[in-house]
Amino acid sequence: MGPELAVVVGSIVSLGLTAALAMRAEKSGHLDARFHMNIEAGEQLTAKSALSAWSCFILIFVLLLGTSNLVPVVHAALAPFASHVQVYCGENPGTLTFSWINTPGVWIFLAAFVGGAIQGASPRLMGEVLAATVKQMMPTVITMLSVLGCAKVMGYAGMISSISAFCIAVAGGLYPILAPWIGAVGAFVTGSGTSSGMLFGPIQSQAATALGVSDYWMVALNALGVAAGKMISPQTLAIGLAAVRVRGKDAELLSAVLPYAAGMLVLMSAIAMLGQGLPL
Repeated sequence: MGPELAVVVGSIVSLGLTAALAMRAEKSGHLDARFHMNIEAGEQLTAKSALSAWSCFILIFVLLLGTSNLVPVVHAALAPFASHVQVYCGENPGTLTFSWINTPGVWIFLAAFVGGAIQGASPRLMGEVLAATVKQMMPTVITMLSVLGCAKVMGYAGMISSISAFCIAVAGGLYPILAPWIGAVGAFVTGSGTSSGMLFGPIQSQAATALGVSDYWMVALNALGVAAGKMISPQTLAIGLAAVRVRGKDAELLSAVLPYAAGMLVLMSAIAMLGQGLPL
């Protein structure tokens, strides 16, 4: 049925677990006051108000799955609406594809406005909120674009490939242990799991072929490491702090999250060893 189903289901389960843990932490009274946003008590939660509040996310879920490979007719009909731009003309030239309709950004943007209308917001109010959001997030956007641009230059210059080749030469048959760490580095540098997959996925696959192991497993380890790298990425920290209206505490948040990310990476390395039949 395609990878979309596993990704969406995993995300929904994660949201549910996060909500449950947040409710437990709120009741415990042990929340870290440094990153806590105080809000006034709102109206009583009902099923109707909850569905209204979640309407944007429900629409995103429906639109993303409805236009994916799960619905071939719709996916094929929207595929031609795209442009291809060659951004690198050397050996193994690079090409970027811009999908003008069937891309997550378009569907999320559409879902936001439709969800806003369901919640009773006027077009003028939604426009004002959009302008305020762009203004608030602009420093974060600039940071994300700058780091992603740096990562692209590293990829086109061959620096990332050289680093991975060095890791393979040093680790040899123990390379699977490093695979999650490489994925984490990609997510840390770019701030995006997708970008980490684009940069390191092919390299992980080539490494698997060279070592005679499953390329699916190696690429999956890269994606697994993304979860830890995303936690400590400067872009993620900036977005998280902006969401709760906290400024200037990026370093404090990093120090609070870093032990969890490191622990996850160690666990991922153990999973990699077990999966490849390596001795612990």
